[in-house]
Amino acid sequence: MKIYPKVYHSNKKQTVFLQIEKAEEKITIKIQGMEYYTIPHSPLYRIDEEERYPFVEMKKCGDDLYSVEYEFRQEQKYSVTVMVGAEVRLKTYLYAVDDDLAPLYPFKGDTHLHSDHSDGEGTPFEVGCNYRKAGYDFIAITDHHIMYPSVEGMSAFKPLTDTFTVFQAEEVHNRGMGYFHIINFGGTVSVNEPILADPDAIEGKVQAILASRDFTGVADPYACAYRIFVAEEIRKGGGLAIMAHPYWDCYGEYNAQTENVRYLWKNGCYDALELLAGCDFRGNGNNLQLALWADLRAEGVKIPVVGASDSHSCTATDSLFNKQFSIVFAKDADDIKNAIVAERSVAIDRRTDADFYAFGKYRYVKYARFIMEEYAPAYNRLAADHAAALSLSNGERTPSIALAEDRILAYKREFFATLSQD
Repeated sequence: MKIYPKVYHSNKKQTVFLQIEKAEEKITIKIQGMEYYTIPHSPLYRIDEEERYPFVEMKKCGDDLYSVEYEFRQEQKYSVTVMVGAEVRLKTYLYAVDDDLAPLYPFKGDTHLHSDHSDGEGTPFEVGCNYRKAGYDFIAITDHHIMYPSVEGMSAFKPLTDTFTVFQAEEVHNRGMGYFHIINFGGTVSVNEPILADPDAIEGKVQAILASRDFTGVADPYACAYRIFVAEEIRKGGGLAIMAHPYWDCYGEYNAQTENVRYLWKNGCYDALELLAGCDFRGNGNNLQLALWADLRAEGVKIPVVGASDSHSCTATDSLFNKQFSIVFAKDADDIKNAIVAERSVAIDRRTDADFYAFGKYRYVKYARFIMEEYAPAYNRLAADHAAALSLSNGERTPSIALAEDRILAYKREFFATLSQD
């Protein structure tokens, strides 16, 4: 038994379908909004709460197929109960979205991870296949000091599929391993290369920033100026400058000082914050990042967020692979960077598929939770089949890849009434 679609337009009457085998008895359904009630609580309705919303009969419209017309009046989650005769046979949820959210698709992604070209495990192609197997729609391979592994991954997948995207990216440092880590997400030009090739020229640019800005109250003006330089260079190359794990406990101190972090965000120096960072195994860093994010937002500072695993392995038992990631609501892969900046990104902290937390703007958090609960389980299975076909492709688009993508598209069209005409 299943109900479809699961996502609808708000403020519009639409058809809800129920597929059920060999139902001989009358089928009735109750749909009610979970935030905005069409029947409000009042003395008049002091009755059994299960009876406050009536069941309505569904019409038979085909073999094993029933339907009902329903107007989803608000953007919200709706609880659904289906009865066959006098027996409750199904409890589930639907969702309705406003017009601006209707054409957007939920992209699961990771903006910070590594391959064997720096200190990770697996080639860029192997890493990509592992992420696709876990239901990811996009990744950014952010190896230390180098951009070319992400280009290698992008080049490997691009001729095979347009439903899984590898972004050009890198983790930028000052020389050595560096005391700061900045993600260049989606940039077309490496920022690491000039830092490594001509440190004297870079030093001059950092000193110019130091001389041109007021760093009063900043704990470490030089570190702050260097981070500003890197962020500006990332933006020049069309990338997003993402602040990586500022409260990572590295070498006995945090990766960034709080005064610096506050200054950088209050002055609009970054595009997004790695709110959840996979290098934080004990939770202290993520907890502090969440707290500072809340404080700065209360002060009126806009801070788009992402979740990232900082994974160095997709198989190690202590890896946080597929534990922390983002869900981004975008039109397509080309819109993902814009969507992150527009705060249509949610950071997910996943213990299991049934036990997770989402952080971001309320509107997108509640929709992301619905996507995780109702959409992801079946989608992940289809994505795993897609990953298997990709891994056996030998660099050529095969019929197995095309078949897996057709099944994914069919599932999307069934699940999203808002996307059914795509």
